[in-house]
Amino acid sequence: MYSALQEEATQRAGRKGAPTPQAAPAPPAGRPRRFARSSCACGGGCPNCREESRPPGPRQARDGETATASDAAEPLAEPAAAPSFRDCSERITGITDANERLETARQRAREYVGAARRALGAAPAAGTTYETALGRHFITPSAADRATIEDNYRRILGTLVPANYICNSQNICEGEQAFWIEADDLVHVCRPFWELSPTCRAIILIHEGAHDVGIGVAGAHPPNRGSAQYPTGDTAAPAGQTTAGRMDNPDAYAFFGAHIWRDTDTGRSCF
Repeated sequence: MYSALQEEATQRAGRKGAPTPQAAPAPPAGRPRRFARSSCACGGGCPNCREESRPPGPRQARDGETATASDAAEPLAEPAAAPSFRDCSERITGITDANERLETARQRAREYVGAARRALGAAPAAGTTYETALGRHFITPSAADRATIEDNYRRILGTLVPANYICNSQNICEGEQAFWIEADDLVHVCRPFWELSPTCRAIILIHEGAHDVGIGVAGAHPPNRGSAQYPTGDTAAPAGQTTAGRMDNPDAYAFFGAHIWRDTDTGRSCF
């Protein structure tokens, strides 16, 4: 399974050139299909991603906002209080600071998306992190492909808003870290999410945001990062993997954004 919100509900559209997926088994009657990253319960036996090598950067301006330089003569403002996300209480989440952790992950995810969008505006130069990240996550995208990928990131950004999240207890979750379902158009955050590193929490939110805008929702789920079809590390894409397929893979957007912002690839799959 797979994992990662919304400023706006977006139209689900198929992608031209994507390989035709095999039909997935229909969900049980009366039960909405979930789109999540992992079925791993993460009760101590799952690997955690390594922690960030640097603290989160400044919050990127949202679409339509104007970023202003702070006046060095002025004292720094107190950080804004974390939003109260729906049902993210200690009783539901099992922790006392779920709202703060989710808000930190949301802001970091927005920074990853912003970094990816800025990079995609130009052709990759040889030997750069950008060139490496494109090849590793999207294989050989053309200029037109890069424009489409950037537009998908723009739509994903629209999902990374507080109203798009709800916290669930384990009697609702089925071992996922998080999942998105079309029935309520929300990203459901589960208890294993809180055990992840800051990097992986942001990656999960981007992954689920990609599902939310229609990426990787038709048929069988695309290969997750860390699978044989989408390996971690400096490994060439296996035969049969295409740019079109990666453009319909939520993990490609999540891990590419993290790769660009961190200036290094994420060494584990975040399962």
